Amino acid sequence: MNELPPLLTVEEVRRLIGRHRVGRDQLYKLARQYGMALGKRYLMPRRVVLALLEGRLDELEEKSPAGQSGAA
Repeated sequence: MNELPPLLTVEEVRRLIGRHRVGRDQLYKLARQYGMALGKRYLMPRRVVLALLEGRLDELEEKSPAGQSGAA
């Protein structure tokens, strides 16, 4: 999996996981939460995709970047 590019589109993630295993809407939700928008395209960082594949998304929530947790 180290050959993954640093950023993946939602469609690339769907192909990687398998279209029948995860819905497009769910991946867009994850991309909005953990990724970034570039124009009309959402991109997901490799670390997020790997966490998704390994079942570690909860760890990402614990380590959210400063300023995004809502804490003052």
